[in-house]
Amino acid sequence: MKEIADGNYIDSIKDGVTLVDFYASWCMPCLRMQPQVENFAEANPDVSVFKYDVDKGVSIWSKVQKEFEIRSIPFVIIYKNGEVATTAIGYKTAEQLQEILDNIQ
Repeated sequence: MKEIADGNYIDSIKDGVTLVDFYASWCMPCLRMQPQVENFAEANPDVSVFKYDVDKGVSIWSKVQKEFEIRSIPFVIIYKNGEVATTAIGYKTAEQLQEILDNIQ
């Protein structure tokens, strides 16, 4: 699982299926979810999985907050070839993330 930031965000999501986990280091549900996202990434090698620290990236996070009216994290976006396929808010297990992915493919 790699970090993603404003500078490489668009290029990172444009091809294939990509999951972006929006998190913060002070967010307890985000920290609890990290191993779940890592397990999901290991089980889905064809999916690009990235973490986006909302405290470090401002530009993309501001756009995402406005577009989806986000008021809390963790927040996940799954893209398919650069287009939003689905979103999820709140703590998710690896199994729940898998179910979300399966529903869009």
